[in-house]
Amino acid sequence: MSFFEYPELSQREKEVLQFIIQDFIKTANPVASKTLVSQHQLNVSSATVRNAMSSLENKGYLDHPHTSAGRVPTDLGYRFYVHSLMRNDRLSRQEQNQLDHLTARFTNDLDDGIITAARLLARLSNLLAVVVAPKLANGVFNKLEIISLSSTRLLVVLTIQSGLAKTVNIEVDSEISRDDLDKASAFLNERLQGQKLAEIARHIRQMLSDYEHDSGSGLIRVFIDSADTIFEDQHVRKFHFGGAEYIAMQPEFSDLSQYRSIVELIENEDMIIHLLENQADGLTDSEVRVRIGSEHKVQQIEQCSVVSASYTLGSVTGTIGLVGPKRMNYPRMIALVEQLANRFNKAKFDY
Repeated sequence: MSFFEYPELSQREKEVLQFIIQDFIKTANPVASKTLVSQHQLNVSSATVRNAMSSLENKGYLDHPHTSAGRVPTDLGYRFYVHSLMRNDRLSRQEQNQLDHLTARFTNDLDDGIITAARLLARLSNLLAVVVAPKLANGVFNKLEIISLSSTRLLVVLTIQSGLAKTVNIEVDSEISRDDLDKASAFLNERLQGQKLAEIARHIRQMLSDYEHDSGSGLIRVFIDSADTIFEDQHVRKFHFGGAEYIAMQPEFSDLSQYRSIVELIENEDMIIHLLENQADGLTDSEVRVRIGSEHKVQQIEQCSVVSASYTLGSVTGTIGLVGPKRMNYPRMIALVEQLANRFNKAKFDY
């Protein structure tokens, strides 16, 4: 929803809405007019504030719980706040140092980096943090090495142009000499250079159509028959999360059924990938997207907001996200996600 589609608000209404959301984020309790006047030293009467609150409710920005004299924000209220009212937040030097230290630890182990990043983001936010790994199958083949582990087991180390790598164990019928391993590696590197891994998996037979002229070790045939395993990554865990315990401490999820919805979300890999990747569609690196409540169009998480950003490592892209109650500290969560995505974008993986 763009700005001009919002019901028009006066300056007073904007101020009241901003204070209500800020107070509700802190307390999780409906906010009354007297509280606003006293807490924020408004130079107006409670009656004036009540009139503004009533107008905001009529325009769809606030709701009025039956059991309280106070008001709470609606999805529209949160959306207007994120779009027009909130102020940017800055992370502390200590928090920035923690993110820098995380990036330094990536070295060559992306999976370890993703796990650590999810845990750190959860700890800093007190929300559920999810880091979706980049899909290596979308990467461009750089080279592979074949290492003999035993007489019938080989380790394939495959790198893409961003420097990321994957390793795969393959079985062979009999021992293959070092010379034949080197010849097979050279042949594969020559033929597959510059191709996307997903394309190799689908069309490897055509790419290696004259493999019969190989040494006769049968190794090229193994690569053709095992292409889905070697060059695709459908069997690799696609995301890591941290902070499920923090969600349980939020008042919104004290109801077991609400908490169960979050647990089910974590356990449904396809849903969480779909949720975060759809959210990042069309965004540039590190550009943060916020989706609130009913905007998800998924009933299971209508009480949640998601803050996410994509990151790019070479030619492959992943996503970072925070899942929490709609009553989250949006400026802080946006800053955390943006800063972590920036660190991922600058990470180097040298193989």
